[in-house]
Amino acid sequence: MIIEDIRTWKSNCEEYARSSKKSVEVLRNANGKNHYKEIAKIVGIHPTRVSGLLKKAASIGLTTKVRPGIYKKKPGALSYMPPKNIVIKTATKTVSDILHRISKSGKSKRIANFLGLTVPNRILISMDKMVNAYMNLYVVENTLRELIRKVFGKKVDWWEKNVPSGIQDDVKNAIKRAPYHAATRNDRLEYTNLGQLKEIIIYKKNWNDFLVHLNTKDKSDFSATINKAIPSRNAVGHCIPLQTKDLKVIDVRFEDILKMIKK
Repeated sequence: MIIEDIRTWKSNCEEYARSSKKSVEVLRNANGKNHYKEIAKIVGIHPTRVSGLLKKAASIGLTTKVRPGIYKKKPGALSYMPPKNIVIKTATKTVSDILHRISKSGKSKRIANFLGLTVPNRILISMDKMVNAYMNLYVVENTLRELIRKVFGKKVDWWEKNVPSGIQDDVKNAIKRAPYHAATRNDRLEYTNLGQLKEIIIYKKNWNDFLVHLNTKDKSDFSATINKAIPSRNAVGHCIPLQTKDLKVIDVRFEDILKMIKK
């Protein structure tokens, strides 16, 4: 392996290690035999999060996909993982440097127009800290969307019959105001946010249909747990740089939501 390859490999390992507190443990259990749901039980985090970590590892060359849901770490994938007690600092100062780090993944073409522009180092440092928060938000909101689809997906006109009228109006306005032409939407749920997803689930005619999929039977507890996370969701969603202590709180609040949903 030439020096440049080693640098890229080490950089990818550091990037992956920053993804989650248990990212390295997930990778360690990716032996080509364990399904991601089995790994989730071993490491004690939600299956959806494990799946996301394995896909990320594959995208930066640390694993290969054996078959659906099963990944195998590449030889040496754990060799350059930073020790747990080491804080990873980035010396990256320009977008060009970022592109160099991710060029192997093929993502550089997407942001090639930014070549040569200088980005303040404080933004890049905060970006590194925020990566995990963005991933947590993505996992939580899409897990709740999948739960709603599981409960109502085969029901005719479920959007009109089982979604509060206020949310229907909000989504209708959102589609007109920001139609998201850059992405294909599976359904109108993808225009909803965390608070609206909660309201759909606890809606008086819906709650009993969700109980079989939840680890809590207390509607007030379910609602309160999500309400605690909404301010965090808004900060992450609006790209507000957060302090380390705030990010730790976000981890706990988002994890609490996932714990309420049966695996």
